[in-house]
Amino acid sequence: MAFLNPLFLLGLAAVAIPIIVHLVRRTRAKKVEFPSLMFVRQVPQRTIRRKRLINWLLLLLRSLALLCLVLAFARPYFRGSGAANANGNAKAAVILLDTSFSMRYSKRFDDAKAKARAVINEAGSGDQLALVTFGQGYEVLSRFTNDKAKLNSLIDAAQAGLGSTAYTQALRGAEELMKEVTIAERRVILISDYQAAGWNLADTTYKLRNDIKLITNDVGESDAANLAITEVNAQPVIYQQKYADKLAARVMNFSDEARDNIQVEFQLNDHLVEKRQIKVAPRDSTLVEFTDFNLNEGVNRGVIEISDTGFPVDNRFYFTLHREAQGQALIVESVGRGRSESLYLRQALTTGDNLPFALTIKTPASVNPGDLQSYKVIILNDVDGINSALADSLKSYVEKGGGLIIAAGRHTSESSFNEAFKSFAPATLGEPVQPKGDYVTLSDIKTDHPVFEVFRESGRLAAARVFGYRRATPTEKASVLARFEDGTPALIESSFGQGKVLLFTSTLDSSWNDLPLTPIYLPLVRQMTRHLGERDRQAWHLVGETFTAIKAKDSSIPAVDAPSNTRVTERNQTASGDLIVNAKENGFYRLRYGNESDFAAVNLDGKESDLSKLVIDDFVTAVTGADPKAEAATAAQVKMTDEEREAKQRVWWPLLIAALALFLTEAVLARRTKMARVIG
Repeated sequence: MAFLNPLFLLGLAAVAIPIIVHLVRRTRAKKVEFPSLMFVRQVPQRTIRRKRLINWLLLLLRSLALLCLVLAFARPYFRGSGAANANGNAKAAVILLDTSFSMRYSKRFDDAKAKARAVINEAGSGDQLALVTFGQGYEVLSRFTNDKAKLNSLIDAAQAGLGSTAYTQALRGAEELMKEVTIAERRVILISDYQAAGWNLADTTYKLRNDIKLITNDVGESDAANLAITEVNAQPVIYQQKYADKLAARVMNFSDEARDNIQVEFQLNDHLVEKRQIKVAPRDSTLVEFTDFNLNEGVNRGVIEISDTGFPVDNRFYFTLHREAQGQALIVESVGRGRSESLYLRQALTTGDNLPFALTIKTPASVNPGDLQSYKVIILNDVDGINSALADSLKSYVEKGGGLIIAAGRHTSESSFNEAFKSFAPATLGEPVQPKGDYVTLSDIKTDHPVFEVFRESGRLAAARVFGYRRATPTEKASVLARFEDGTPALIESSFGQGKVLLFTSTLDSSWNDLPLTPIYLPLVRQMTRHLGERDRQAWHLVGETFTAIKAKDSSIPAVDAPSNTRVTERNQTASGDLIVNAKENGFYRLRYGNESDFAAVNLDGKESDLSKLVIDDFVTAVTGADPKAEAATAAQVKMTDEEREAKQRVWWPLLIAALALFLTEAVLARRTKMARVIG
């Protein structure tokens, strides 16, 4: 038995009151002188014994009544697990405590910690408990132990994090931890708000082991509402003073009621740029767009913020805009008598705003090998007659980090090409091919590659017709990004030193294909040049992801300050020496390069802002195959806190009734005793 209000047990001292009163008020016989003892001797002895018996019974009734009253106020309740474990029925349990950022909503995390403490305190002396916190990943805070003080201390120190939720990962971690115990009865106690975003309905491949019972413990509200900025679409690198593109922020309303008069602020470098008022329909989103604002040279820190007091954790979205100077790009083409064969290339790379490169077109004879390092990207547009000196300079250029695009068309000699570029080309060229059906199309395209990611959803690449191409045999370390219908590689990539080479086995003009006449030509050419000639930047990252802080010119790595102004001490590096930073906080990470600074923006996962709940029974059935209703009784026992258990048992109620009954009985007997004395 345990007590919800144990301090009331101090009232047990009141039980002594009837005893003290009984002793103080005990009747003492007066001495009366009688001439004869005859009348005294005639008093029946049984009457005196009955009066003594009634007095002792009154004392007992009064004491028991006060005892029941004190126990009722102490609110006792029974713990079932202790008795079971006393009989040797030990259990092993892994407590999975959700620390994703949705647990910061209202009092969810406090309730979760209270339920975790209840599980720990109710465990028997033979039980073994492990404690694991989880969000996007999981962390083992304690392996199996029966040290309740240690586990409670870890629960007290636990805090809700900023990551998203992944239930499958957490269950995998608990299952792996169970291998450390040999106890037959095993349970995973999952304490969470059971957010729908944490479980992929399509992921039915994982099942918890049959010998492990899953106990659900829900601390989430069914009607939680939230307003959040889930993403910002922005160009991370700008090559002009004015941002002429549209910067769009998506505001989501995760509730069943419309939200009006929402204030949206756009700040740049801690200065207010623009303010808007919007409204968002229930379970819908609104795009808020900003444009035509000026940028400082270098990095610019942008913030979009909304006014929402319900759950302010996800009200701010951070991003960076880098304003940089244009780089230099070089096109090398063969000498021609008529129109330049790089006409389409030039138009694609010089048309429009925010262009990353200033373009130069030369023939092989006019290229100065010593000037190649000044270009960020070089395009060999179906060139023949590359001499050995220029080939060696191109090799050195790529090795030091340059980007080279090669289009091998009708002017390219396979023998000369293979001889000049054999040490760093992505493939060995073969003979030209004329398709039997007049033309072929592109297929087997890697749309997850940066060159093709803009075409991931359009599917229009297959519309381009190719009338001629060259056979090619990729090198061992090369990667084929696209093929023609007959399986011949169309676009091949390889790395050499610190640079990369892209080889297209057809032409970038209209002589062997109609690519330049299709809408996909301009974005394809720009993606190829950006991939090789620009530093890969992102406007923002997500908590739980990693980003790269490039090394300085002297090869030193920058010092990194987290948004909380704490220094990041991890020193994991890429093969090229850049620093890998694990993003654990949302806000701006500061990268210190001597007297200069760069910034990286990190945000919360927008999916986690949706507080909608999953159907727990469906979830349990999917990950265990068990019937949740059959486990309801056990789950309810684990779910209950001390307050819930006491409220369900209500032991105080019969104790209070017993106290009242005892007081009534005592009153009746006391009256009869008094009447007996009067009559006597």
